[in-house]
Amino acid sequence: MPAAQAELFPSPQPDLFGTPTPPAPAAYVVPYPIAVNTLRRTLADLTAAAVWPWDPDMKAARMERTVPRLLAVLAPDEAADWRMRIDEQAARLDRVDGRLTP
Repeated sequence: MPAAQAELFPSPQPDLFGTPTPPAPAAYVVPYPIAVNTLRRTLADLTAAAVWPWDPDMKAARMERTVPRLLAVLAPDEAADWRMRIDEQAARLDRVDGRLTP
């Protein structure tokens, strides 16, 4: 019998019998200074606004995805402080928004 040949087109499935697969690349983690600066700018935008400064899609993106991702970088007590300050402004803008819509 001839010796085993190398595969001409390797299978995308990893070897089931122990050949380790390379680890997945690390997910991007926002650097601390960038997280704090972005939170500071977001809070300043909210504080200065009389109504929500973003359309509903951007509001959802920032408040539901971006802010939690930035807060995850911070220490728990610092994150709680930022969350409280941002939530206060969001609640204020929601109250104003509620008065404007019929």
